[in-house]
Amino acid sequence: MKGALAAYLRRVAIDGDHEAGVVTAARAVADRPWDVVQHAGLLARCRMVHAEADMGLTATLRKTTRGGSRSVADLDQGQPYPSLDHHGRRSRGAFDTPVEMARRVVGASLAAAEGGVRTGLDTACGTGAFLLAMHEAGVPEVFGTDLDEVALQVAQVAIPRARLLVEDALKHGPTVDMVVGNPPFVPPERQDKALRLALRRRFPWLKGRFDLVVPFASTAAERARQGGSVGLVLPAPMMVQPYGAILRRRWVSRHQITELSGPHPFPGAAVDVMLVVMRVEGGPAPLPVFGIDAGELLRLDNVPLNPLLMPGDVEIVEEIRRNSVPLGGLCVVDTGLVAHGPEGGKERLLSDEAGDGLVAYADASDFFAGRRRWLDYRPDQMHRAKSPEMFENPKIVIQRLRGKGPIRAAIDWDGVYVGHTCTVVRPRDGAPPLERLLELVRSPVIDAITRIERGERLDLYPRDVAAFPVPTAWTTAPDAPLDRAFGLTAEQLERLGQLAAR
Repeated sequence: MKGALAAYLRRVAIDGDHEAGVVTAARAVADRPWDVVQHAGLLARCRMVHAEADMGLTATLRKTTRGGSRSVADLDQGQPYPSLDHHGRRSRGAFDTPVEMARRVVGASLAAAEGGVRTGLDTACGTGAFLLAMHEAGVPEVFGTDLDEVALQVAQVAIPRARLLVEDALKHGPTVDMVVGNPPFVPPERQDKALRLALRRRFPWLKGRFDLVVPFASTAAERARQGGSVGLVLPAPMMVQPYGAILRRRWVSRHQITELSGPHPFPGAAVDVMLVVMRVEGGPAPLPVFGIDAGELLRLDNVPLNPLLMPGDVEIVEEIRRNSVPLGGLCVVDTGLVAHGPEGGKERLLSDEAGDGLVAYADASDFFAGRRRWLDYRPDQMHRAKSPEMFENPKIVIQRLRGKGPIRAAIDWDGVYVGHTCTVVRPRDGAPPLERLLELVRSPVIDAITRIERGERLDLYPRDVAAFPVPTAWTTAPDAPLDRAFGLTAEQLERLGQLAAR
């Protein structure tokens, strides 16, 4: 990084041209292509700012003490320098792939393709990690597209013979022998609303709170010829959560998945990733890692590409579903309220002391710690106020952000209004007693079924909780233990226990 950074600083000192600085940095290390991709590529993900005081920069472009042991470049006050554009990277999902991960995906994709590989494409190539990995592997013709012109200039220096084009990765085009890449990950809360609406029109099958990676991954897979291959780095949640189910069903039923690995950590990203490689139109076929037949996996509505799965797990799910009804058919299931609104945040409605007209309130962390605040409940000033009866009647409160830990839930008898970090379960007439429902929600059976169908890490939104199975045997034998109520064998219970204990 030291050589690339020095070249960048010399160039921007002339006229403050960030783009020219990045290209100059790339050319300074052009004899080392991976340095171009990694070091000049990192500069391409920056914006130029001016030092507010004398300072130093580390090899990862973090601020440090001028002249310190970690400094690879010392700056004077007022000097222009590259600052990582964290907001821009997150909003675009622009996180460049590590060298060995790109090489692994390219190698597996070459092995998966039938009839040889002459043409390779990365539809969102960024600074060129996959293009360079394909070039190293001997792919004769390498193509890349991206909307980031500065990133493309870096890639062109690293792989001069690559054919690069400023183009929308979602644009359909001619097919190639192999498509590889790391499509942008952008969760719903960071998506541009206009783009989201346009994508729903363009891809009518998109469902729920989809990550932008779904349409990008779908389009990439359509650019490979029959018998060719696709290798992608994808966020682990996409492989198990409902928003990706339609795409996963299409892949499992049409293509032969030859590699499925992970989850792997990914530098800079908030989620782990999975590596997926497919032979196009070669399926359905048994899936790697867990050896489950494609037809078996397709029996699950969610079609989870979940490395936790083993042969027999689908049968357990089907057995439980046959002997149960969804929790959502017996209870009202909804998120807590969102107290902030167009006139400001929720703090203006909250108090630390009780008062006339105020109701007890807690977000998930406070609720389970036994702490309460007091809310001035004004539905007309709240984003999602919800009905008071949702909170004032006895209910089960579930922490929505589960992470990888067990499901956290408790009964609230006190009428506490809870925030949207909670999911609320309020029984209808005829539902089992709250105590039994709480036993169900916190049981290893429900934890394991959730992990099978939706992965280890999960936000427990209402749709997820509403799908929890409630044994139909409880309608006639409400005191029956869960294992007997679901009709599970000792071996099946042991397997569920293993999953819940992870």
